[in-house]
Formats: sequence, C-alpha cells, structure tokens
Amino acid sequence: MMGLLCALAPAQASPPVPSPATEINLSQSSVKLTGPWKFAPGDSPASGSALLWASPGFDDSGWATMDLHSPPGQIDPGYGDPEYLKGWSAHGFPSLVGYAWYRLRLHVEGAAVPLWIKMPDHIDDSYQVFANGQYVGEFGQFTADGVKCYRSRAMAFPLPAPDAHGDLLLAIRFYEEPFVLVGGTTGDSGGMHQAPVIGLRGPVQQLRARERLGRILSVIVPMFVSGFMLFASAGAFWIWLIDRPRHTFLWLALGMVLLALPVLVMACAFFSYLLTQAMSNEFVATLQAAGMICWIFFWREWFGLPPNRRMNSLAFALALVGALGETAILFSTHIPIFMILAAMELRAAGKIALGVLLFVALVQGARKDRMGALVALPPILLLIFSQFSQELISWFRIRTSVFPAGIQISVTDVAQVLLVLVTGALAVRRFVATQVNQRLERQTIDLELEQARELQQHVLVPEAAESPWFSVSTAYHPARTVGGDFYQAIPLADGSLLVVVGDVSGKGVAAAMLVAVLVGAVRTLADQTADPAVILEALNRRLLGRAGNHFATCVAAHLGPGRSLSIANAGHMPPYRNGKALDLPGTLPLGIVPGAHYDVSTFALAPDDYLTFLTDGVLEARDADGRLLGFDEVARLSSRAPEDIAQAAMAHGQDDDITVVGVRMYSSPCAVENPLIREPIQSSSPA
Repeated sequence: MMGLLCALAPAQASPPVPSPATEINLSQSSVKLTGPWKFAPGDSPASGSALLWASPGFDDSGWATMDLHSPPGQIDPGYGDPEYLKGWSAHGFPSLVGYAWYRLRLHVEGAAVPLWIKMPDHIDDSYQVFANGQYVGEFGQFTADGVKCYRSRAMAFPLPAPDAHGDLLLAIRFYEEPFVLVGGTTGDSGGMHQAPVIGLRGPVQQLRARERLGRILSVIVPMFVSGFMLFASAGAFWIWLIDRPRHTFLWLALGMVLLALPVLVMACAFFSYLLTQAMSNEFVATLQAAGMICWIFFWREWFGLPPNRRMNSLAFALALVGALGETAILFSTHIPIFMILAAMELRAAGKIALGVLLFVALVQGARKDRMGALVALPPILLLIFSQFSQELISWFRIRTSVFPAGIQISVTDVAQVLLVLVTGALAVRRFVATQVNQRLERQTIDLELEQARELQQHVLVPEAAESPWFSVSTAYHPARTVGGDFYQAIPLADGSLLVVVGDVSGKGVAAAMLVAVLVGAVRTLADQTADPAVILEALNRRLLGRAGNHFATCVAAHLGPGRSLSIANAGHMPPYRNGKALDLPGTLPLGIVPGAHYDVSTFALAPDDYLTFLTDGVLEARDADGRLLGFDEVARLSSRAPEDIAQAAMAHGQDDDITVVGVRMYSSPCAVENPLIREPIQSSSPA
C-alpha cells in the first residue's frame, strides 16, 4: 500500500508521559529504523519461557541510546558498504562480546497491511528478532548449548500487527563471537552495521534482493580468479604427469589449488549454512598456510635450490603454529579476549615467518636466475601482503580491496592473477630455452649418430671375397641410425669363406656398441680358426659379464673350396638353401650361459646352390594391421637377391634391423674380377 502513513517515534514502556509521535510519509513503502535505539549489554533474564527484555512492558529508560544514522563518506573497509555503521565497540562498549540487546518502540498509524522488517546485510554475528514480545525470526542458531554464527547476509521477516494503540516494540537480541572483536573484517565490531528497514513486503524483499545481488557482485572477481587458478593448476598438473621425476609443477599445481580453495570456502559460507563463521575461518587459514608451503617448495625447486630439511621442517612447523592459533580462535567462546588476541598474534607471526621463507627462496634463486627472480618479485610480495588482509583491516584499518560499481577487487585477486601470469611466462621462457638447448643437443646427437652409422657401415662391410668357388652379395638396413645386426663374410687364405651373421638384442647405441665388440672379435678369430663352434664359444665368452642385459643370436658358417659347409648356430634363424631352411640343432644365444657348447653340422653343397643368411628383422616385418611377414613368405623370398628380400620386408613394414647375406656356389671355378661381388660372376674358363 503506497499511501500508507506511519508514525514512528520513541515511547515509554509504561508511559506516564508518552513520547511525542512523529508522522512519516512512507511514499516508498519503507523506512530506515535509525532510532535512536535503546541498547544494553548482556542477556535478558527469563520470565518463564519468555525473555524479559523482549516484552513491550519492560522499562528500558535507563538503557543507553544508539543512533544508527550513517555518517556520509564512511565505507566498510571489508565489504565496501557506503552505508556502513560502526558497531557497539565504537559507541562506548569497546570490550563487549557475547550478548547485547537493541530496543525501539514504534507508533504506527493506519497500518492496514502486514509489515516486514529487513535486517542488515552486515552484522556481528547472530540475532533474534522479537515484536511486542513475540518471536519473529533469527539469523544463526540459538540453542541451550550456545550460538552458531554464520557469515552475515540480508534477512527479512514478517511482523505481527501492532497492538490496539498502534504500538510496535521491536527487540533484537544480538550475539557477537569473541574473536570478531579483535580479528573481524569490519574494524569496529558489534551488532548492526546498517540500519534495519521496515515497510511493506514487496519493497522490503526488493531491498533484500538488491543486497543479495551486491553480495554476489562482491565475489564475482574472486570466483573468476579462483576458476582461473584452478584451470592453470590443471595445466601444471598435466605438465607434472609428463615429467614426474621432478616435483616442480606438482608444487605449482598444489599451490594454485590451495590459493583458489579459500574463495570457494568463503562462497560456501556466504551463500549456505554448511559452514559456520569460525569453521570457514579455520579452513581458510589452514589452506592459506598450506598454500604458502607449496609456493616455497615450488620456487626452491624452480630455481634449482638444494633440498633443505631444516627449512622444510620449519615451514611445516610454522604452518602448524598458524593452524593451532586458528583452532584456539575457533574455540574462543571459552577463553578470555587477551588469549584470543595472543592466538591471533601467534597466527600472524606464523604468516610473517612463512612470508620470510618465501622471500628468502626468491633471493637465493636470484643467484641462479636473476631475471626470473625479478619478474617473480612483484606477485610474491603481493601474495605475502595479501595473507595479512584480515589483520590489516581489523588492527590498522587499512583497506585491501576496492569496489568499482560494487564489484570487489582485492590485493589477493591481483596477486593470484599475477602469480599465474608470471609463472606461466617463466614456464614458457624455460620451455623455449629448453627446446633450443634440446634442439642443439639433438643436432649434436644426430651428428654423432650419423658418424656412428658411417663407422658401423665401415665395420660391417666384409672384406673382398676373392674366391672362384662362390659369390657374396649383402643388404643391410638398420631400423634406426645405428643397428644391432652384424655380419661378416671373410675370405680365408685357402680360398674358403667364413660367414658370421648375428643379432644383438635391443636397438640403438647400446646394441651398436656390442656389434662393434663382436665384429672385432670375429675378425680377430678369423686369423686363428675357421671352426664355427670355436668361434661361437669365443664370442660367448666375450659377451659374458660385458653385455649388461643384452644377448646375441649368431650363426657361423665355413664354406670350403670343395663346396663343403660347416655351420654352428647360437639361437639364430637357420640359413636357407635354395628356398628351404637348413635343419640345425637349437642352442642358447651368446652371452647367457658360461661354457656353452655349440654343435657343428656339415653339409655338402651342389653347384649353383644358393645360401641365404637372414636376421629376424625380415621374418618380423609387420604391416599396419600387425601381421608378420612370416616363415612361408620368407622361404618364398629367400632365393632372391639380398636387396630384393630386404626391400620386400621393408615394404611390408620394417620393425627391426634387416640384414641379408647371399652366397651362390659356382658350378665351376671362375676368375675373380671384383672384391665383394654383388652379382654372380659368370665363369670364363673351367677350373
């Protein structure tokens, strides 16, 4: 009802002389209850089940008065409220905690519709509202065991109708938690920090909705920054998963998460009743201390500082001190104010010490990376400064936030955004530098591998096969720059040929080094013996104890000038004779068992016989569907030239080193024309 006229004026409880009424035109259907209110510390005595100080008949003329007019230009340092009122601690009750009462007598004319009361958005800390002695509602939980206090928020309650004379006595019972007196975010604690508003339901609910929107606006930036940090922490955690042996980015991810979580805790406390005010403070303080530890560890590892157990123990001890101090504050209902102040000072001392450790890590890091330390200095200083926001407000009245258009932007928000940007920039800088260094190292490694490849090719190239009885052709294709296959075709003084083909387990440089050892040993042994078994036994002794976890398969064959073949096998693929595998006894590879014995098999070769020695890279060639080339296809290909066999295997899908050695026996002796004959030489004259 927009034309409602109400008269609100102070009156006596049992009026011998009623106070004069003042008529106020409620053209906006609501009015602030600025008072003057009657105020008294302490709690009301009970009268049966009712509270005496809530009764309209109680004489409060001896109570103090408290005016709730908001001085111009006075802004709440914690929330930016332009209608901020100092609490009762600034109105003559500097040490008051616990219970206190406000009373205001109203005279209402012509109230044809129910009235509502909107309580302030900012209060310390819980309250109950009574109208004409009737309980109206409460914020917090008042029980026989005590009072549960939550983060303040705007509340609205319907009021009962005035009495027959139009009088309405409002009585508000407040409770302030002891720790708020010395550590609250309002600076001057106690009771109401705004004037209540009385009026019609619609306008009152609109005012409440506006204040709820203002509370939402106040957390938009912190929530955005928190989400930004959580997103960045996911990236840091992903980097750590790639490089797990180092914990640098794990500490970074944890540090960002622990800085982001307090905002989520406070949002939960502002908009729900899951956490009490003391519990939210405990969680925030614990998360901040743990976050500082993570940032200390991150910067120490980032700059490559040596581990320091004493420093680690000190950091954890300081965090524990802060947690104990906050826990003492949590149970502050049962301890004196001076002990609460001591606990808060202890917590602040722990924060200072952690800040010093963080700054020391930065200073020590500057010795290794001055530019990185200088870039990190501003956000680290802001981070340290932001840890003391509550102390700066409550103890020194220093604002750490600004409120453009009602949107809160704090030093903490700026520090966290700068931390993400700076650590991201430093990570990119290090990544680029690492990539450049790795590229240079890769170029060096590639050059060395290419030199190793050329050297290995020279080592593997057999000597000239100067014999009128056979021709030798080869193909060698390592899977990598250097390989683990080896082969030698060594002509001997009596016109015979020694062929050794083998495969070292594994690939790469380690296998290539063993290849060099084995090839050198073969060439040395060839000057002493042509017995395949003796050669394999000597190679086995050479590998034992020197090959690490590697072993080698090998086949050694001696082709006599009279077309005789003596061959011994150490776990290798048997050679093919005219497309069929030779039947050889199986034995263990080289480098596994000491004193291994290798049987020698003897075959008589016929004119035009063609022997093909292969490594398992041909057999195990694998196509895109995972199918192997297989024995049948290898047998079919084995009568072809070595390079043709190798190309067919590579076309199928090379998965390992490929080596093929082909030896063709002549039908009659021929003249020797070329060393290391690639194709059979046609005989121009009979032997």
